[in-house]
Amino acid sequence: MKKLNVLLVLVFFSTLIFRSHAQEEIISLFKGSEVLFDDEIGFETHYYLTSATSHKAVDGTMRRQFCELSKDISTYEVIKNYEKAILSKGGEIIHLSRSAKRYIDEENGERIRFTQELFTHGRKANGGYPYLQLPNFAQDYVVGKVSTAEHDIYISVAAAVVEEVTYYELVTVVAEPMDMNNVTLNVLNEGIADKGRIAIYDIYFDTGKSAVKDESKNALTIIADYLKSNQDQKFLIVGHTDNTGDFQANISLSEDRANAVIQKLVSEYGVSKTQLVPYGVGSVSPQMSNSTEDGRTRNRRVELVVL
Repeated sequence: MKKLNVLLVLVFFSTLIFRSHAQEEIISLFKGSEVLFDDEIGFETHYYLTSATSHKAVDGTMRRQFCELSKDISTYEVIKNYEKAILSKGGEIIHLSRSAKRYIDEENGERIRFTQELFTHGRKANGGYPYLQLPNFAQDYVVGKVSTAEHDIYISVAAAVVEEVTYYELVTVVAEPMDMNNVTLNVLNEGIADKGRIAIYDIYFDTGKSAVKDESKNALTIIADYLKSNQDQKFLIVGHTDNTGDFQANISLSEDRANAVIQKLVSEYGVSKTQLVPYGVGSVSPQMSNSTEDGRTRNRRVELVVL
């Protein structure tokens, strides 16, 4: 097997150095990596594992990087390194696997060859892509998501050893965040089903005030429709702020905002008051660092949480 063909081994996606619109580094290249391919794919569909027996797809702007490491670095070390890197950026790990190559779908019994069929989906064959066969070998895999105020960034990494050489591929897909503005009934259903909570950004308040602004009507209408379709379930309405200003004042402000949202939903949208409980946490549960405006924007939100 020639060294070029060795590339055939790798599996999955990511971006070692993906940069946001602000040109901030999101994920760094594994130390000592030699980049063999670095491809800006453009808008494409990205498939990722959500469990040992399921996967999902997301559309976004994709970049693939395929790298070689020295033989003394294991594939598991690569995967664990990226797991830590994703978490260090305030992200979440969606799935980590040491057997990502294939699975049996529990719903229909179909044999899914994940790395061979879905991982390679949509690849553009510039230069022949000798690493297209990498999914035949790769097993170690991790996928996570890092959220900014503007985007959700999906980072997938897969690794394999071929002829005593470790290879890995990183794919980064930049997608619009599901929970960032323009809330829809599908967004609520998916968020509650996946995590038991959903962050809502299009409920608006003036700075330092708790009165719900008129621009919030669309979001409140959709939330009310969801709540009235799930009347047997109780929810927390949780107010969040950034860390600007006095801590105790932000706690009070966030609780006042949660109460104001409930009052609107009950008095103007016909939601049962017994279904909702207000709670304010101020700045104690940030989604991102408050050191940037993007982070502070992401942290100012209202959450709907299953009780």
